Amino acid sequence: MPSIPQPAKGTVVLNGNALRPDHVAAVAHGARVVLGGEAQKAMAASVRAFGEGTELLEGKRRQLLGTRLQAAGSSAADPRGFILSHCSAVGAPLPIPLARALLVCRANVLAVGASGVRPETVQRILDLLNAGITPVIPSQGSVGAAGDLAPLAHAARVYCGLGGAVFLPDGTRAERVDLGAYRLRPVDPTPKEALALINGATLTAAMGAMAVFRAQRVRDALVVACGMTMEALQADLRCLSPGAMALRGHAGGERVARELRTLLAGSELAYAGRAPDPFSLRAAPAVIGALTEAIDHVAGIVIRELNGACDNPLWLEDEGIVEVGNFHGAPVALALDYLRAALTQAITQSERRTYRLCTGHLVGDLPSFLVEGTGLNSGLMIAQYTAASLASECKGLSHPAVVDSIPTVQHSEDHVSMGPIAGRLTLRVLECCADIVGIEALFAAQALDFRRAGVRFHGGQRLVEPPLAGAPGVEAARKTVREVVPFWEDDQILEPCLAATSALIRSGRLPPDHTPDVPW
Repeated sequence: MPSIPQPAKGTVVLNGNALRPDHVAAVAHGARVVLGGEAQKAMAASVRAFGEGTELLEGKRRQLLGTRLQAAGSSAADPRGFILSHCSAVGAPLPIPLARALLVCRANVLAVGASGVRPETVQRILDLLNAGITPVIPSQGSVGAAGDLAPLAHAARVYCGLGGAVFLPDGTRAERVDLGAYRLRPVDPTPKEALALINGATLTAAMGAMAVFRAQRVRDALVVACGMTMEALQADLRCLSPGAMALRGHAGGERVARELRTLLAGSELAYAGRAPDPFSLRAAPAVIGALTEAIDHVAGIVIRELNGACDNPLWLEDEGIVEVGNFHGAPVALALDYLRAALTQAITQSERRTYRLCTGHLVGDLPSFLVEGTGLNSGLMIAQYTAASLASECKGLSHPAVVDSIPTVQHSEDHVSMGPIAGRLTLRVLECCADIVGIEALFAAQALDFRRAGVRFHGGQRLVEPPLAGAPGVEAARKTVREVVPFWEDDQILEPCLAATSALIRSGRLPPDHTPDVPW
């Protein structure tokens, strides 16, 4: 991946060519943004080529209205009216981080320098971000082609000084904001800028960036939770054979097996030579490896999208002004559908490991529901219900959004991507995934506590034997879980424990050697 220059801690520089999902996530959670000089030069050249763009906006109006004339006294090239006419989204507002992600992603598209947008226009979008003012953007209403028009229009309404509700720096909502009170100047858009500010699948791209960022965090924690479970269930480590992984040749599987071997190094509990395990253990490198490759593939698509000219029309130095379909959200929409399916496949395997951990007759020497005295205590039983419910929800959410298309704009826009739906479903699946991985880690830590104490159960009898040594890597993960959830002995309210372990996943603190500084 190309690196982006970082002039100061917590600052992201936009040059239109090196934005990454982790940068988007950083800005989403408050990092400052500046516009690079390279981008300003490219943007100025495209402005000279387009001029005001009055004829382009008039042409767009005619497309929307067919052959009908404008009402008497109105202007076909009114940029403010054009933006306001597209403020038609509905639904709950985008969360503040996602709305901020949308702003920085659109700013970087314009910074490519092919859209006829002035540098000062993008700078004012960045000023809004840096001041902590976030437009209230309804989350539904875009079909993901000709751009995510409605959400982008709601954002543009605010930074163009045309009203609109905002979230203030303290997170409170104001139905209108005086930009001048925050030393902000509104954008006075040219006709071409009115088109460019809303004409791109940028909500889809922003969702894609946040999804990739979160999916990587889930994947990393999933590997650790799986390793904890493998030791707790005394798995046969031949399934991690480097030679066997190399024979199949999937890089993701090889990587996951390597990570699990490192995590389990030194364990006397999990070792090679036991009876082969069920597929939720034995095939974990294949399944989590497939997710790993899916994340890498989708990240590449998203990075290209973040730094691509998702707009129309465009100016090219050697071709002039061209009308293209770069606004269509298909590339990222399809990638998000793929990522969502890969997440669901991996997370349903995690749920099966959780089920096995708490099922005494499957494990053999651990108590059912991972507490002593089951019958008087429900133990962790209901948490497995929760994991099962979430896994089932993921399955329902994994139908591909991109296979649907409903024509719009008098059949001129006769094929659309439904990219924002793909993004919204993927982000929802990721929330479920964080909870499911947290539950697996909680169950594995509980089982490992019995192993660390040398406690096992046979024929209804509790036996205590000299404990076998655990892997240092797994022990570090167990201790990380125990920092937020104590050993479970008697029934009490489970919800705070589930919230604590899922927070570990979202925060990036599992694996325990991670020190992330960007929230979920």
